Amino acid sequence: MARKIKISAGVLNIRLHPHTPERYAEFLHDVYKLKKPVKLRGDRHAMISLLNRSEADDGIFTGVITTFLDIDFDGTWFNTAELKEATDEQVSKVTIPENLHPNSAQFYFQFDANKHKLYFQTYSSGKVLSEKSALSLFQGLSDDLGISQKYGDAKITVIQSKEGLAKIFAIPVIKEIKITIVKPNADIFADDFEAQIEAHLAGAHSKKLTISYEAESGSSVTPTDEIKAISAVALENGNVKVNGRDDSGAVKRSTDDHPMQYQDKYDPDAMSENQAFRSIIPQGNAEGD
Repeated sequence: MARKIKISAGVLNIRLHPHTPERYAEFLHDVYKLKKPVKLRGDRHAMISLLNRSEADDGIFTGVITTFLDIDFDGTWFNTAELKEATDEQVSKVTIPENLHPNSAQFYFQFDANKHKLYFQTYSSGKVLSEKSALSLFQGLSDDLGISQKYGDAKITVIQSKEGLAKIFAIPVIKEIKITIVKPNADIFADDFEAQIEAHLAGAHSKKLTISYEAESGSSVTPTDEIKAISAVALENGNVKVNGRDDSGAVKRSTDDHPMQYQDKYDPDAMSENQAFRSIIPQGNAEGD
């Protein structure tokens, strides 16, 4: 049996209005059709390089995200043998086509149009696609003028873990809890809560709500069941930040530092990397997060 290989994944929550599986499917297809590279950091870029619609009847779309280096051919080149800048004559001998990019890596993804969740592989053959990078890619695609004119302001957030929320609420002394909720879809709140939040944000022409709990002098904020319930919503639609004190002194914690992660190891002789990826993410009615 071959040595088992690490496989891991994260998840984004994508929210559009109106809120229908058909609109989400169309959105994903349109951002794919852009064939647009998005800058992640430095020279690293990413794009959706493959979209598979064979499971579209079930609201499932799979594909590949490819990351690569985008070289500035007009920039200064360095000759490591001579330890000085390369001459124009030396640079003129470089004949890499502009549509070829080095140091590429591929990561599988799966989009559930029914739950508007996009699961993406975060580790492949030693290369990493972080949650922040995946967010940058899809936010960059949704900010394209043609996309934003058709779909409006897409709200995209990294889903964070319940374990991370429990950790930040376990700080011995909590001076402040700040909960931010980005304007949600109508399917995530109980009827009364959803209606009030939606109406309040719409009436104020606002896209997010921040709720802050500050401790009385000499006291610590208690995360009540109500606070925990609101915070659970923020894990998929915003974040929760806590300021307080522990044995080391003043601390600041955020659920942003605890993204939801799925991970395991697989035998490459028994299954493909794509099969391993799909085996660790929620399927059907299993939420998993």
